Amino acid sequence: MDIINLIVKSSQHIIMCRPSDMEPMSFGSGCLVQYNDRKYLLSVAHVTDIENYGACVETGLPPKDLQTPLYSVGSLCYFDSYKVSSDLSQIEIKKIEDLGLEFDETLDVTFCEIKEEFPIIQPEWDFGAYKIDAGPKCYLNLNEAGKPEEDKLFGFCGRIKHDFKGLQMTSQPTLKLDLTYNGSFGRFHLFKTPEVILDADDYRGCSGAPILDESGKLVGLAQSVIEGSNTVFAFSIEECIRLLDLAIETKPID
Repeated sequence: MDIINLIVKSSQHIIMCRPSDMEPMSFGSGCLVQYNDRKYLLSVAHVTDIENYGACVETGLPPKDLQTPLYSVGSLCYFDSYKVSSDLSQIEIKKIEDLGLEFDETLDVTFCEIKEEFPIIQPEWDFGAYKIDAGPKCYLNLNEAGKPEEDKLFGFCGRIKHDFKGLQMTSQPTLKLDLTYNGSFGRFHLFKTPEVILDADDYRGCSGAPILDESGKLVGLAQSVIEGSNTVFAFSIEECIRLLDLAIETKPID
């Protein structure tokens, strides 16, 4: 598979729905990965962390009863970061309150295990210079994830400009190519776009999309952009793997 088809077919459209009636509330992106013989959905927390709404993946199957078939992924795992005000080497901890924990932030990544197979189809898309063939969506191999390098180009795909016309939802696919790596800051990688980002809505809906290098390796998840600049932030896939390993070890994911 060529790299453009891989970028598109590895990006999953996530819809946040109210469980009682499957009414959609917001939209984003994510990716399905294989990791140590198990399968997971990865995304960013600000897409899915919405009270009373559940995350669903659009399957791409034909509409049924005028509704788009969705797959509900169930509960997702989140991580919060805390500051420890005490010097742990100087105290004997007897209870958790002794830690002097102060909430810092919710880490902008989330994931869950996919425990059953479900069909998910990529429709044919024509971007003009690039044509995407219809076919099954792709799982990425998280064991072969990479680190961004300055001499490589990067890209990602998502769905933007969501709207409802009657009972039907419309959106516009977008393909972001020729990004360059411009350094890392803590948990995040910084990428530069070829052109200035004039309207953030041209990216809204891409949060959580997998960013791949030109060899097809996953390096991060699209997180945010700065309007009026050519800056894209991505959550580091290395940090995501570290947190996934921690979740597997401590059994929030089992």
